[in-house]
Amino acid sequence: MTHRRFLPTALLSSLLFAAAAFAAEGVSPEMAPVDLPGDGAFTRCATLDPTPEEMAAVAAQLKAREREFGQLAVGGQIKVVWHVISSGSTGNIPDSQIHAQIAELNKAYSGFYGGVNTGYTFVLDRITRTSNKQWFQMTPGSRAELNAKNSLSVDPAHRLNIYSCKPGQSLLGWAYFPNSYPETDKRHGVVIHYGSVPGGYLSPYNLGGTADHEVGHYLGLYHTFQNGCNSPGDYVDDTPYQATATSGCPIGKDTCPSAGLDPINNYMDYSNDACYTNFTAGQDARMDQMVPLYRPSLLNAAVAQAAPVAPRPEPGFTALHFSNPLPNPFGRETSFRLELPAADDVSVKVYNVSGRLVATLAEGRFAPGRHTLTFRAGGLPAGMYFVAARVGSQLVARRTAVLVP
Repeated sequence: MTHRRFLPTALLSSLLFAAAAFAAEGVSPEMAPVDLPGDGAFTRCATLDPTPEEMAAVAAQLKAREREFGQLAVGGQIKVVWHVISSGSTGNIPDSQIHAQIAELNKAYSGFYGGVNTGYTFVLDRITRTSNKQWFQMTPGSRAELNAKNSLSVDPAHRLNIYSCKPGQSLLGWAYFPNSYPETDKRHGVVIHYGSVPGGYLSPYNLGGTADHEVGHYLGLYHTFQNGCNSPGDYVDDTPYQATATSGCPIGKDTCPSAGLDPINNYMDYSNDACYTNFTAGQDARMDQMVPLYRPSLLNAAVAQAAPVAPRPEPGFTALHFSNPLPNPFGRETSFRLELPAADDVSVKVYNVSGRLVATLAEGRFAPGRHTLTFRAGGLPAGMYFVAARVGSQLVARRTAVLVP
């Protein structure tokens, strides 16, 4: 399993300048995430790799189903039961962080940061709380994991059970594929480190990306680097082949001779949380095949009626809308769409990861309606940039990446 180290401490000053710049603009860390260093080494994902035989068997079953039913768009609401496992007070995260993680799942799977809207939404059904030192440190396949899940799991056929704890062996999380067990098996679900939820302490893995990644496995996705540069890769046509897992957010990484850069912004790579932006249409199609075949009872189960948390706002002129950049990443230029319901004062500025202002895209009074703002790379170096749009008293942040020229 690939190990990932946090960023060198020498980067702390420059990255804190970035955070300070956004704080001055009033941007919250959730809106303008930056990578910050931490201590130690973590295994990003402990989900067991399927064998070639298992992957081939699943592929054959999916092909047979497609011949019978065609490729159907599925999507639907997934009810979540969240199990907080603590050791005394350690790991006993508040409800607010759980709600923030549900909101992050909805953003990731709706295409909020880029990529496709998969149609899968998440709603919190209930929260349980348990203090158990052994379960708190469980690892995949351990007696502690089996005991915890046998005791706590709620209706796994109809509910996504998420367990937050502090896994042993420095693991950030794991899940089981839909085909791993029958849908009623209590081993199903997602386990994550409690420090990885939004606002947790595991920078740069504390924006909720671990749950986004593990839920992808739960819904049937492999890592983007599955099978390396060799066919069939991750069994998804629109994710380029990738030889190695990604560490950090190295723009322009390209490890295979076939077309396309490594998909470092994809949730199924091992990148830092701030680097994650998208699922692809092909991954959406695969989930739409896997869920009806192996988790047929999961979607739109009864009981929970609450609306999904923080869905992506629909574009329109009745409310402020500042789009994600297209294209993203980009080489020469990218564009943002700004939609105003009324005339207002607008300021749109671009910062690098050191917090230095590198461009001003807009400054002044704008009329109501749709406006297109263009960010030209010019002589800027490749890397991540943050775009802060202030409209009156409202502030919205986006992130984009300049590719190696």
